[in-house]
Amino acid sequence: MKKFLLTVFSAALLSCGPSSTEKANDLLNEARTAMNQNRYEDAYQLIDSLRRTYPKEIECRKAALIFSDSLQLQEAKFAFAKADSALTFKRLDLEDMKKKFVLEKDEKYQSVGNYVVASQAGSKTHLKFFAEVNEEGTMQIVSIDANRKYHFTQIAIGDARGSSALLPPDATGEDALAVEQCYQLAKLFADVKEQQKEVEKQMMKVRFFETKIERTQKE
Repeated sequence: MKKFLLTVFSAALLSCGPSSTEKANDLLNEARTAMNQNRYEDAYQLIDSLRRTYPKEIECRKAALIFSDSLQLQEAKFAFAKADSALTFKRLDLEDMKKKFVLEKDEKYQSVGNYVVASQAGSKTHLKFFAEVNEEGTMQIVSIDANRKYHFTQIAIGDARGSSALLPPDATGEDALAVEQCYQLAKLFADVKEQQKEVEKQMMKVRFFETKIERTQKE
């Protein structure tokens, strides 16, 4: 009789532990906490652990699927906010850099003007070589030889910083500095365009998951 009572008591103790449903819900709640703390990788791992460990907890797994969409939406919103903030700063850097240049543009004949360094602004008839960046961010080097103009838009990078170009043999230090400055301006234009693409990419993700969640809620 004592052995039987002891066995029954032990079984009762074991049954008092958390059920698989409770454990699965605990993982889901941990994932929600991780999401609220912007620990997205941790949240994904917790959801993956829930699916693998408790395959029979159908209702909890359904809730996890719905949560996964919310998780991806919040992650996309977070990434969008970061990308948009970075874009703002890059645009400010670009506008500051533009102030170091002179924009040459004949409104009557030109739809796109060119930024040139102050020392080379105005008439260029006396120059054999100059660099410029147009308003769309394309840099070109113009070399003048016997009244013929040669335009180069592909520049051979010459150092680890990626900020010097292959200059003509008679180029002066001032020419090299102008190329350096124009290169940096063109690079900022390119950085802004690249960051704009990232913002658009993250916005598309946000819209996708917003639409998906809205559709799921209607079903």
